[in-house]
Amino acid sequence: MVSEPMSMTYGMSEKLVNSGLLTQISGLSIADKKCLISYITQEVVSDEDADDDAAWDTFDSDLPPYTLEELHARIDESHQQYLRGEYVTAEESDAMLKREFQWLQ
Repeated sequence: MVSEPMSMTYGMSEKLVNSGLLTQISGLSIADKKCLISYITQEVVSDEDADDDAAWDTFDSDLPPYTLEELHARIDESHQQYLRGEYVTAEESDAMLKREFQWLQ
């Protein structure tokens, strides 16, 4: 379902959103993005080890990544949904995410 861009930053601190880091990531190569994910995952694991109360799982997954064709198809479908008026506002998206992930709070 298409939603306003604001939902992409749901849960992020204002400091992160305003840092400019997110716009820099989009310009990175796939290899650099994978390295960055690995680095951040290691940081999270390290922080988790230091904080026994942390309830965070690393991003280990057996799921294969999307192909470029699959990603383009998803983008095209999202655009068609937008043109048909099938989208939600940032407020609606926030409310849906809060309901879905309330157990994390």
